[in-house]
Amino acid sequence: MSENVHVADGINLTSTEVHCPSCGGTIGVTFDPVSNTLHCPFCGTSTKLPEPDSAPVVQELDFNAAVQRASVNWGKIKKLVECSNCGGQALYDAEQVTGACPFCGSTSVTSAAENSQIMAPAAIIPFDVPRDQAQQCWMNYLNRRHCVAKKAYECKLENITPLYLPFWTFDSYTIASYIDELHYSDFNGNHWSKYFKGVWGHNFDDLVIFASDKIYHPFISRVQTFDFEKSLPYSPEYLAGIPAERYTVGLNDAWERAKKLMPRTIEQEIRKYEKKLHGGYPLTPKYACSHYNVKFRYLLAPIYLATYKYGKNTLRVAINGQTGEACGDVPTYLLKMILLFILLGIVLLGLSVGLIYLSAQLNQRTGINLLF
Repeated sequence: MSENVHVADGINLTSTEVHCPSCGGTIGVTFDPVSNTLHCPFCGTSTKLPEPDSAPVVQELDFNAAVQRASVNWGKIKKLVECSNCGGQALYDAEQVTGACPFCGSTSVTSAAENSQIMAPAAIIPFDVPRDQAQQCWMNYLNRRHCVAKKAYECKLENITPLYLPFWTFDSYTIASYIDELHYSDFNGNHWSKYFKGVWGHNFDDLVIFASDKIYHPFISRVQTFDFEKSLPYSPEYLAGIPAERYTVGLNDAWERAKKLMPRTIEQEIRKYEKKLHGGYPLTPKYACSHYNVKFRYLLAPIYLATYKYGKNTLRVAINGQTGEACGDVPTYLLKMILLFILLGIVLLGLSVGLIYLSAQLNQRTGINLLF
């Protein structure tokens, strides 16, 4: 679970939660806003934090060493297949006959070049939803939608394909040194600003990065909410007969993407805290971050891809293999309703104009006004 802490003006406001980046001590860690330094009374370490106006200073993992230490053994002989239509790469059992791409259904698949440094996953989330329940998951999704065309409920899912998708997760204890500007005003129309300097700590836990840039499927991102706490140590038995997409977003790139998810959380927490502490209207703070105790995990998570026929169209569906959450193309009669309302509005407008015209004519001839 995410934790956060604020330290300002040399006073540790939540001493049980602030961690010294050196020894991990939590009591008495103080912040000196003049020198922009955290000081730990236990180990004596003074940690210089980056200035908010300077470029962020990041303590990064040794990613090359991490890749070299990581396992590249998938446990059984696998073959890598690449689709010439969509570019997707999937790993299969060597003895499995592959006739079609699991992502787009194309039969234009060929063996791809292997890379001995491609990391094997450390964990996997097994399928909890059986394949024969995919149709019911899709019906549940349709029942929650509005204006669904009646014939859509009669359609059956086809080409239901289970596969494992690659994800990175990151943990990071992130310290942000910041300057925040707060605006004030009074009833006399006077306006002024104050600046406050401090440091904010947030413990990010399991920031999730989808590890593929090869596949474009409009609904995968909408069903990729998994319970990563239920992941299990990777075992090749889980992949028996089920293709697994190989990651194409490497560890370096994934970490850079994870860092881009952090600012929104940090900014919101700083603004909320400064407003509560000092009042006024806080602007977006200027800050620079350091990252400590960064950990990562590479795992596979389950998903079903499917299609169904609606008239002459083939529509796509994605279903979360752990939770049963579904999303896909849904034909609706919403457009027909909009056109009907537009037509009704035109008719009512015509009637109103006609009534006004008749009233004016009657008033001119008889002096009687029909409109009150």
